[in-house]
Amino acid sequence: MIPAPDATEQGYLDELLTAMRGPCEETRPVPSEILSDAFAREFRATLLIHHYFLGSPLATNSFEAAFTRAARSAGHRVAQADDGQRFWDVEIDGRKISLKSTAQKGLRARRLHISKLCEAAWIQDMRGPAQREEATKRLFADYTATVDSIIQLRLFRAAAHYELVEIPTSLLRQVAHVPRAAFAPDGPSIAIPEGAPSPEFTLKLDRSDAKVTLTNIDKAACRVLATWQLRPEGEFALASA
Repeated sequence: MIPAPDATEQGYLDELLTAMRGPCEETRPVPSEILSDAFAREFRATLLIHHYFLGSPLATNSFEAAFTRAARSAGHRVAQADDGQRFWDVEIDGRKISLKSTAQKGLRARRLHISKLCEAAWIQDMRGPAQREEATKRLFADYTATVDSIIQLRLFRAAAHYELVEIPTSLLRQVAHVPRAAFAPDGPSIAIPEGAPSPEFTLKLDRSDAKVTLTNIDKAACRVLATWQLRPEGEFALASA
């Protein structure tokens, strides 16, 4: 027989229930193979607990755990990536997904930023444009052949507004068409498609941290899967990836 909660435990339970009923306006603009009603209920519950009960937003590890738990709760086949897998984090019904999150200050409403798409130690060793071109295109060919999509959780912290966005990896296949001249600098920053009046994203090879960064990603080329508007509760200690 499970004992009844004592006064302290009951207090925590009451606070948790209050948090679960906290203000939350949810939208799901487009149909999604993953974001079913069951998934959304489980994920929303985690958001509310973190925001209203714990007083902190979903950080990187918490987001991955919440996403995986919601997928399992919704009945999806879920498998987590093995240690050392640098491209994707979770497999949902056979689709390999890279999970990212950000709560950085200055997020832009219409442009996305991924500070580390993946590590690439070779960036620090490549000294010529031909080497950089070959290594970069090989990496992106491998990446787009392996990863089906990137899903990023974005938090606009001042407004307590969460946004779940899916970035198709088909967008990244355009790297294959970048001319060699664009790889001439040691740490190139390449707007893609090159010469377009409004590029769809910018590829950066970060030599200092040996990583690939994507900036200025056009949200119009992505899918907003869901948004959650919560009540602002002040500043949080935030993490991003």
